[in-house]
Amino acid sequence: MRKVPTARTALGILTGINLLNYVDRYIPAGALPLILASFGASDSQGGLLQSLFMLPYALISPLVGNLGDRRPRFPLAGLGVLVWSLATFGSGLAPTFGALLVARVVIGVGEASYTVVTPSLLGDYYPSERRGRVLAVFYAAIPVGSAIGFVVGSAVGTHLGWRWAFYLAGVPGAILALALFLFRDPPRGALDPDHASDHATAGGNLAPALPFSTALRMLVARPSYLFNVAAQTVYTFAMGGLAAWMPTFFFRERGLPLAEAGIVFGGIVCLSGFIGTLVGGQLGDRLAVRAPTGAFLFSGVALVLSLPFSMLAILMRSPAIFWPGMFMTLMLLFLNTGPLNAAMANVLPATVRSRGFGLSTMSIHLLGDALSPVLIGLASDRWGLELPILFTAMLLVLSGLLLLAGRPALRRDLAAVAAVGPALAPAPGGGAPA
Repeated sequence: MRKVPTARTALGILTGINLLNYVDRYIPAGALPLILASFGASDSQGGLLQSLFMLPYALISPLVGNLGDRRPRFPLAGLGVLVWSLATFGSGLAPTFGALLVARVVIGVGEASYTVVTPSLLGDYYPSERRGRVLAVFYAAIPVGSAIGFVVGSAVGTHLGWRWAFYLAGVPGAILALALFLFRDPPRGALDPDHASDHATAGGNLAPALPFSTALRMLVARPSYLFNVAAQTVYTFAMGGLAAWMPTFFFRERGLPLAEAGIVFGGIVCLSGFIGTLVGGQLGDRLAVRAPTGAFLFSGVALVLSLPFSMLAILMRSPAIFWPGMFMTLMLLFLNTGPLNAAMANVLPATVRSRGFGLSTMSIHLLGDALSPVLIGLASDRWGLELPILFTAMLLVLSGLLLLAGRPALRRDLAAVAAVGPALAPAPGGGAPA
């Protein structure tokens, strides 16, 4: 019989799987020069490895979000993990570059089935005032997993061949996927301000079947959600493009050995991202208590401040300068992960929270890192890597400015939630009741 796991057990297992999620995602970035040489592919084709992974990931996300608001989420997540793990192992068997692209498409489908429903699951384990810290722990797996992906791709690829990097990454996820099928969901919305247990069955597995049009009106009627999605879309465009190409940038433009570039860059991603994500979650929650718009203010300022450090990382030719610049850039970027996702969870009703994250995931990836890797590759074929990388980094300032502009909207949305509860209150702006 399936049981509801404790909050700590759920957080631990979901975070561990999220780490593997990003290992699988960034192995191609670490091994990209080796893969391109193996198949005789161009930079624009290399960009497709990440873009064609993100395209189905983005398109599937709203469908998964809809299922996540109606069906048990743990089995849905387990199916996604199993699919992406098998496809990762299969990537190492790809006989042609086209077959490798197909495997990446399947990985994107599997990862979407996991990533969209997990914030909603964790939101039902913790009250709103703790969600920033909890989601910061969950998302701390992003830099650690990404770093491992860079290292496995570059180091294992250099010594054993790039195919072995995929073999080694595919097995652990398939094993952990089985654990998720043994779990039952917690009650939906039980820890929201209105304690609305009537939004789910007793087991928390099935939410009421709100029409999609009603759910969409509820989301659009919360302007801070729209500002949040827009800012994260620009941020993800920049971050995804940089993550896909930076090891290759340091290999080509700065003359570092590929293994060294992957290991050092991966170590910087791991350390700066881990510190930034956890510190951001803690500070974001504290600022949100003192000021309703603290999440947007904190993240917006951090993104704007990243610009001078990213210029040092990209334009300077001395490792003593560009590596510290890279560290500071990444730490400032990862500071916003917990606060922005907590701000989103806190203004969305439990009955549409999975769909809200699903549509957000579609936007940030379809318009974000599904586009940037291939666009950078196309530009690199013509002008080299340095110019498109620099332009991409400058877009982070736009993301920060969007968040700063959205502070009044966040204040109004949180005030409406606090007044009568997110699941029963009329939506801000006169929209449909949540």
